[in-house]
Amino acid sequence: MMRTLNYFAYGSNLHPLRLKARIGDCQLYSVAQLEGARLCFHKVGLDASGKCDIELPTQKDSTVWGAVYQISQEQKILLDQHESLGKGYQILKTKVRVADQQYLPVFTYQAMTEFIDSRLQPFDWYHDYVTQGVSFHQFPAAYRTMIQAVKMIEDPDQSRSARHHLFLRELRKTIEAKLAD
Repeated sequence: MMRTLNYFAYGSNLHPLRLKARIGDCQLYSVAQLEGARLCFHKVGLDASGKCDIELPTQKDSTVWGAVYQISQEQKILLDQHESLGKGYQILKTKVRVADQQYLPVFTYQAMTEFIDSRLQPFDWYHDYVTQGVSFHQFPAAYRTMIQAVKMIEDPDQSRSARHHLFLRELRKTIEAKLAD
C-alpha cells in the first residue's frame, strides 16, 4: 500500500482543481486550522509578486485556515517543484486542528527568510485563487473578509494574466455548483 502524506494547503492550492492541475488527483481529507499563525502575502514569487506565507508564531487567537489533502510521495515531488522548494519555500512540519477537533501532523510550505518582502502585493489572479479556495471550503465569514481585504495589483504580463483568469472562470463554476448542492 502506498503511503500518503498530509499536505496543508492555505494559499492558491486551496482549491482542489488548482491543486489537481499541478499534481493530479488527490483526496481532500479535512478543512483545518493552524492555530497561532497568521496568513501573509509577503513571499517573493518567481514573478516578483506577493505569494501566501504562514507567519509563526503570532498571537494565540490568530489562525490560518486551510485544507488537508492526502498526496503521494510522487505528488509531493511535483508540488515541491511548483512551490520552488529551497528557492523560496521550505518545508514546515506542524500539526493542525481538523474538523473533529483532533490534531493531525501535516507538512506545508513556509517562506524562507530571504524571500520575504512585506511591501509586496499579490497579483489579482493569484488573490482570486486564494479567495476562491476560501469560498470553496466555506471558511468562516470573518476569515473570508480578511482575505478579500488584501490589497492586490494587476499583473503586467497580459498573457499570463489571461491564462490564469480563464482557469479561474472554470474554478468559479465548480464553486457555484458545490454551493448549489
